[in-house]
Amino acid sequence: MRAIVVDDEPLACRQLDHLLKATGVFEQISAYSDPEKALKDAGQRHPDVAFLDIEMPEIGGIELAERLQSEDTAIQIVFTTAYNEFAVKAFDLNAVDYVLKPIMKGRIDKTIRRLIRNRQSAGRPATGQKETYGIECFESLKFYRLDSQGRKRYIPVKWRTSRARELYAYLLKEHGRFVSKETLIDLLWPDSDPEKANTQLYSTIYQIRKLLEKLPFHHRLVKNDIGYSLDLDGTPIDAEEWEAAVSRLPTIERSNYKEHIRLCKAYHNHYFADYSYLWAESERIRLCQLWLEHAYHLIDFLMKERLYTEALDICQQIDRIEPDDEKCMKYEITLYNQTGNIEGAIRVYEKYKGSNNAMG
Repeated sequence: MRAIVVDDEPLACRQLDHLLKATGVFEQISAYSDPEKALKDAGQRHPDVAFLDIEMPEIGGIELAERLQSEDTAIQIVFTTAYNEFAVKAFDLNAVDYVLKPIMKGRIDKTIRRLIRNRQSAGRPATGQKETYGIECFESLKFYRLDSQGRKRYIPVKWRTSRARELYAYLLKEHGRFVSKETLIDLLWPDSDPEKANTQLYSTIYQIRKLLEKLPFHHRLVKNDIGYSLDLDGTPIDAEEWEAAVSRLPTIERSNYKEHIRLCKAYHNHYFADYSYLWAESERIRLCQLWLEHAYHLIDFLMKERLYTEALDICQQIDRIEPDDEKCMKYEITLYNQTGNIEGAIRVYEKYKGSNNAMG
């Protein structure tokens, strides 16, 4: 295996380099104190594993890992850190392991065994790598696969009826739980007579089953005496992944604010925004409030740090998704004044005044 070690502390970098060479596992080890140089050289050296310190100036280990994995999805990541709280975040980025400093030989040996097992079971991506699939619920319902470069390739889906798509969407929201036939009928066919509604339900369930048979992933509808449940076979859902990632974010500071920005931007529209599903409204509101609270907190931090361009960028995202948000308008007026854009401040103020007059 080929490895790179990246740590801005030269002593720590040399120590880990020495420990890894002593294992006799690696045919090549390149150590760097400069993350930018490591990133540049990785494109030529094609390392199998990267040992990255999490806390580094300019480019932190988490950001570096994301950039390395965007170039080569097969690269295995091991984080080294003195901070326990980063452990969960490391695994969220599909890290193989995290190693607490000071690093001991026995702990490195355990990591090496894990790396070898992963390499033997997975191999490099061109040789039969298992494809990864996912589901999007922000904005609209979409299915995708990740190609060998980690890029999304959307899977075209032709729903027989809009009811079939809505029924799937509702079961997706409730995935892993059984939903009674009565609940589904009341939701989708509330005004139909019972016999006709039952027929429509069975017909729609059949349509979904036939569609799932054509799709490359292994979702299935499960039926029992209660009703129906959707088994996703571990396929990730963007809304759930986003909420979980936000809940794991550390307190915002200079070293990690870009990760906060990335997650804020990942909310690119509301939950099933393209559809008028009444049952989705409560979830839509809940996720929107969570996003706005995070966005406001992020803007406050960016303004305090005088990062006005980044703060305005978040405001413009809010303005696109929630154009009548008054708190965002107040932020924008302040930011435009701070940056000397008087015309921008006046434009937003007129919009704010018009919004208040309309409400009044």
